[in-house]
Amino acid sequence: MNHALKTDRLSLLPLKESDTDFMRELLTRPESYRYESEKAKTSDEIIKECLWYREGFNALPNEGAIRWVVKNNGAKIGEIHVRCNWEQTSEWEIGWYFLSEYWGNGFATEAVKAAIRHIFSCLKINRLAAFLNAENRRSAALAKRVGMFEDGRMREVRYMNGIYYDEYVFSILKREYNLSL
Repeated sequence: MNHALKTDRLSLLPLKESDTDFMRELLTRPESYRYESEKAKTSDEIIKECLWYREGFNALPNEGAIRWVVKNNGAKIGEIHVRCNWEQTSEWEIGWYFLSEYWGNGFATEAVKAAIRHIFSCLKINRLAAFLNAENRRSAALAKRVGMFEDGRMREVRYMNGIYYDEYVFSILKREYNLSL
């Protein structure tokens, strides 16, 4: 199955080995990890993660993972990643990172909507979830814009720099998904 996606302004292409340098640039920026960890991932951690997503690609559609590199006019501007959390319940998790210079242009909304459309039409999935630091208001707003529902708030489940943070859980079920999004 072809997992390359296209929208009016964007291309979403499955991660390739040649995308590792871009992933390193993206994931080591402070705005990318500030809600996720105390420090940037190391180069070795990013390489291992990229390899894990490329290997997970082979297990689709019943399990596994996929990471798309998002391009606008040929420029790499972000990524969207999806992985199977629980095979028995067909729950998958989605997340995203975009270069800050591309924020505010609707690219993330456009790309995530395309990814969700593809996920529900091609993968064995019942529930798609996003787990977000409650301080990350931009990602929470994006989850709502793409049709996800706020399931709840888990109190103080993240710990960074000596501070506990709450986490939002957003999700959308296959039966709730509207293909016209």
